[in-house]
Amino acid sequence: MLVVFVSHRVEFLPLFEEEAKKWDTIILEEPRSRELDELFKGKMGVDEYAKWLDTPFPLFTRRQAEMLVRLHRMGKRILEVEPYLQVIEGIHDAVERGQFEEYVKDERVQAVREIERRATEALIRYQEVFMQRDFDKLVDATVSFAKVDADRFRMRDYMRAKAIAEIADNRALIEAGQMHVMLPEYLRRMGIEVKTLNLPEVAARKCGIEFVQNPGTVLTRMYILGKNVSEDEERLLAAQALVYISLVGKEEMVPTENSPFPHLLDETKVAKFASRLSYEDCRRFFERVWGVQS
Repeated sequence: MLVVFVSHRVEFLPLFEEEAKKWDTIILEEPRSRELDELFKGKMGVDEYAKWLDTPFPLFTRRQAEMLVRLHRMGKRILEVEPYLQVIEGIHDAVERGQFEEYVKDERVQAVREIERRATEALIRYQEVFMQRDFDKLVDATVSFAKVDADRFRMRDYMRAKAIAEIADNRALIEAGQMHVMLPEYLRRMGIEVKTLNLPEVAARKCGIEFVQNPGTVLTRMYILGKNVSEDEERLLAAQALVYISLVGKEEMVPTENSPFPHLLDETKVAKFASRLSYEDCRRFFERVWGVQS
């Protein structure tokens, strides 16, 4: 098996498609849906499918759907496997059907609900503190959320690895977001031979630049991997992450001949800048950008 780490950026789709053509089975990081089958059968158009998914990345979603149709026509077996998100969808469906109490008796559902509760509480705390514009408290809230988020990523990866191990053969390419670093490790522990490929790193080599992860990703990955992080280190990374998210571009960008990887270049540039700042540099930046009175 090959786990391909990728981001929701249009610029990485050609690299993904090129690699996917080499494999018999492609496993998407999505919960099961009848809509994908309808897309492949021509009962649902690409625009309708993208609208149904309703993601924060509409252009990426549309281009990805077009790519999946091409791969399907080549005879590729395309599966959706994301049991964690499947459980969350199941909770919503159970509420609508009036079967919530019965559905949440399942231990796996209870575990997902608990981690989602913790993550929601941490996110609300982060948002409340952000409105107060208290930098030190916001750093603390960022650290707290990153720790819970790391627990959530580990749970998602374990559940997904277990599901993949039960259904897939060795000729499978597995789509995975950048934070799902435990997925290949869990698969290996389950006796599956796994290689990995990081498409942003591939793109960086094509551009002749150093691949630099943003400070927030670095911090969360350290927690995911169970590394020892000192209080000073985690607070510095959290402070740098606040600078990064303040500066990085939010709108989807389309690659061109002159700029084939616009998001990668922007994100790398901002990550390098933020990673050079001291804690007090980050504080001054935050106060200046967000209009905090000293």
